[in-house]
Amino acid sequence: MKKQKTPAKQGDYEVGNKKPPKNRQFGQPAGNPRHNGAWKKEDTLRFKLQQIAKMTAEELEDLLRDSQAGEFEKSAARTIIEMSGMDPEKRWRILEGLTNQDGGYPKQQVEQHNIEVKPIAPKPKKEKK
Repeated sequence: MKKQKTPAKQGDYEVGNKKPPKNRQFGQPAGNPRHNGAWKKEDTLRFKLQQIAKMTAEELEDLLRDSQAGEFEKSAARTIIEMSGMDPEKRWRILEGLTNQDGGYPKQQVEQHNIEVKPIAPKPKKEKK
């Protein structure tokens, strides 16, 4: 007959059998972080560009003076400030280029019809008589 382990006591809380000590549980300073390990939306270039695009001219100038801001944010702010006098089509092309730096273009599907299928293997050579 197997002897079952009894959980150790830590204060008024039982420890063991998938019950970590209170200070090691999620959300505690010494515990596992609650983040699941996936990327965070706030860290993506696209999200940062969206936030910069919403800024006023004064906020963009403040961003350029901020020593904690990253180079992408500063470059995007500079570009948006410089774009203010351009025609809409040129502004759109620049914004599209900034946006596609991170994720690229979406997947595009191309349908092909009436494709001639050629054999991969070469034709057999004619035998000499």
